Formats: sequence, C-alpha cells, structure tokens
Amino acid sequence: MMHKKLLCALLALAMALCACGALAATEPNSKTIEETFSYDGGSIRVTIDRWCYAFNRTSLRFFVANVYLDSPEQMQTAFAGEKYSKDNAEATSAIAERHDAVLAINGDYYNYKDNINLIIRNGELLRDQKSSRDQLLVYADGSFAAIPKGEYVQGTGAQYVDEGVVQCFTFGPLLVNDGQAVELPAKYIISTADTVREPRTAIGWVDGTHYVVIVADGRRDGWSDKGMTLQELQQVFVEQGCQVAYNLDGGGSATMVLNGELVNKTSGSRERNVSDIIYFTK
Repeated sequence: MMHKKLLCALLALAMALCACGALAATEPNSKTIEETFSYDGGSIRVTIDRWCYAFNRTSLRFFVANVYLDSPEQMQTAFAGEKYSKDNAEATSAIAERHDAVLAINGDYYNYKDNINLIIRNGELLRDQKSSRDQLLVYADGSFAAIPKGEYVQGTGAQYVDEGVVQCFTFGPLLVNDGQAVELPAKYIISTADTVREPRTAIGWVDGTHYVVIVADGRRDGWSDKGMTLQELQQVFVEQGCQVAYNLDGGGSATMVLNGELVNKTSGSRERNVSDIIYFTK
C-alpha cells in the first residue's frame, strides 16, 4: 500500500511539473500595447511601445523601440570607464549620459576575462580569438550581418575591419537572419529552451538606418513575473520586419534608457553595472 501511495504521489508531481512547463511555452491569452511614447530629435526619431502579454497566472511586459537615424554613424558603442577592460563596470545610464545618448541599452558584456571571440568596437579591432558563439557584425553603412556559431575563423578580424565592420558583438544567440527566425542551438552559453523566461535585451535591423531594440522585464512579480523566452523575442523581431536580430546580455543587465530616464524596470533594485552599451545619438 505504501509503495502504491508513493507511486501515485510521484505521478502527480510529474504531471504538475509537465503542466508548468507546458504553461511556460504556451501562447499568451492577450497581447496589448499599453503605452506608446516617442521622441523626435530631427536626425533621430524613436518610438517605444510598451507591450503586455497576459497569461493565465502571469504577465510579461517588454519595450519595443523603433529607431530611425539620418546617418549610420549615430549608432555607437561605449565602454564603462571609457576603456576596454575587465576591471570597469558602470550603470548603462551613467555611460549614456557621458555620450549624450538619446537611446541606450546595455551591450553584450563582452567579459574580457573570457578572452575568446571577435570584438570590434567603433571600427577598432580589440580581440581576435576563437569563437563558440554566434556573432553580430555591424557595417559602416548601418547594415547587420551574422557569423553563425562555429563559422568564425580566428585571425580574420582585421579583414572584417577592412571590409567595413565597425562593431562586432559576442553574446547571442542569433535570433533572426534573412527575415526568418533561425533554429536556435540546443546547447549555448544560455538556455535556449522555450520554457525559459528571463529579462532580455536584443537588437535588430530592418533596413537602411532603421533599427529595433527590445528590452523585456522579468523577475518582478505582478509586473513582469518571469520574463521573455527567446522564441517570443524571435517572433516580435520578425513581426517588426527585421532582417537580422541578435540577443544581447540580459537578466539583471537588461536596461533601456531614453534621454537619461530609465524606461524599463530592471530586475534588481537598481541598475546593474555593465561593461559596455549600445547607444543612438543626434
């Protein structure tokens, strides 16, 4: 009798866990734009929609910023302490303020201590090592291209710079390529399972100098309980018309700043210090 009761208890637990997993991967029962706000600085125009996806017992809130620039040079990157270093970290808003950023997000937290991957920032080759990740290239004309996992050849970084690459980010995974959601790798530096919800930061390119930036809140009960899946990120970028989209550092780092004001609600009580940002300026 005891064995039978134990078996029933274990079966009930397994069914409950399966139900929870299924819930995390299901479609939301409502999708709403709760608020839209915009900025027009002449040479830069930004429109931000705050979305709410409601599920049976949880909610997800995230921000979709469409950025239109007059020149590709208005998209820049900056380091904490203004130096490529493993020792420097600052809040996204602090770095953004020094650079008069209109819109800024946290970058890829290149994590100097890893000493791997290709890193190019503002046209300067900073690291050229083997890579086990997807990488995002930004060209001088503002266009994006991807180096899928396993395809980067160590020692060719200078060639990319010569070809006009001004930025290279190394976090990932790649979300969208050629306008289509890509098949996510089963094994990566972060989980790619469709049941995993986290705060996220990601960037996409539509065409010309039109970009889409998404920051998803998470780990905030009653606001954005757990966060966003990578699969949901993919879907939104495709819906926004992005040709290429790429996941950046997320979790407690996920931050969006507009004209010095924090747009989203970070998962911690304050902004997490990060190594680098991506920003758009006049």
